Amino acid sequence: MGQMMRQERERASFLLDMPGLPRTPLVMNTPASASGTRMSDGRLRMTRATPFGRAAERIVDLALAAFGTPAAMACFTDSAAGPLLVQHGLDLALTMNWADWQMLARRSGLCVVEDAWQEAWLVRHPLVAGLAGIRFYAAAPLRDHEGRQQGVLAVLSPEPRPQGLTPQERARLQTLADMLMAEREAAPQPEETVQRLAETQQALGQRDAQLRNLAHTVQEMDHRLRNGMQMVSDMLSLQALAGQEEDCAARLSAAAGRIQAVAEIHSVLQRQPGAGRLGARACLEGLLCPLRRLWQGSGRQVRLREGADMMVNALDAPRLAIVAWELLANALRHGQGNVTLELRTDGVSHRLCLVVQDEGPGSERLLRVAGSAGCESGFGLIRIIAGGEAAQVRCGPPTEVSIVLDLPPAG
Repeated sequence: MGQMMRQERERASFLLDMPGLPRTPLVMNTPASASGTRMSDGRLRMTRATPFGRAAERIVDLALAAFGTPAAMACFTDSAAGPLLVQHGLDLALTMNWADWQMLARRSGLCVVEDAWQEAWLVRHPLVAGLAGIRFYAAAPLRDHEGRQQGVLAVLSPEPRPQGLTPQERARLQTLADMLMAEREAAPQPEETVQRLAETQQALGQRDAQLRNLAHTVQEMDHRLRNGMQMVSDMLSLQALAGQEEDCAARLSAAAGRIQAVAEIHSVLQRQPGAGRLGARACLEGLLCPLRRLWQGSGRQVRLREGADMMVNALDAPRLAIVAWELLANALRHGQGNVTLELRTDGVSHRLCLVVQDEGPGSERLLRVAGSAGCESGFGLIRIIAGGEAAQVRCGPPTEVSIVLDLPPAG
């Protein structure tokens, strides 16, 4: 259909450069129909604000320019695909009823009337006998792709034209009529538009329901995953209390703490669905509540010192949490007094330094373990997780343990 329309436009492209005669309205009565649009020169265009309506107006304009008549019109036998009537240079809303238009629209075959006063079938028509006083009338049938009559495209004049139309002009008028029908058939039918709209709305509704179900499923999976990690952490903690050797109990408690740290970060991410990155301080603050619960009753406080922050990738947040938890748990087990966690950045690279302080004096054992990166207190593990650098220890009071995390840029 689109190719046919392009071909028809190319056949009639010569019409675009043809000068048109002044289009003075033949009748200047105010229209009674609300479906028409009043133009600045008084012409009435009974069209609808649709792509086909605008295309029909352009083709009727071409007919005016091509044949030099003061009026032209396109009239359809039904309203299935757009405007019933497109008329330029005429204002006949008060002089003709719809039956009069239909008489013209149903005329089959190309029709040329040099002088309507000489034609019995037309002489009493309101178009001729009324205020317009039309005498010259030439119309080409509007046929669909199955050859069915759908209306006419006509040019009109109050002056008779004894010479009629040449064979070339008749072909030109039929070409314009074919272009108009191609535009009409290419336009979506109202019932098709309504059906497509209903189908689209139904598809959108189904998609929304699927997205809601998917979101619910993901939320349920998140909840179960966090509960599962919490259960494993609790089981390891209980196992550490069940008469184990001191070294084994310490290892079980450390493992439980690491799982707890990942579970807490997972909870933070669950509250920010779809987040690709989050602040390091938000991650660390999420660890402090469960850590305080584990050490409640000891009289010792654990707090995060005010200071810098840095955005980290969501995938790197568990690394940060495990390292921070290990340092804090180590200070609470082996240090004295209150414990403070501080976050330091250099503002240029993506290296982040975690610093944990307690109020105790430290010990030679802590210095030895940190320097050798042994596994007795988890320093070996956090060195690997942090990015390869060993933890630094400065005995006090206060005792300070710090480690640098090498994190990729947060996207």
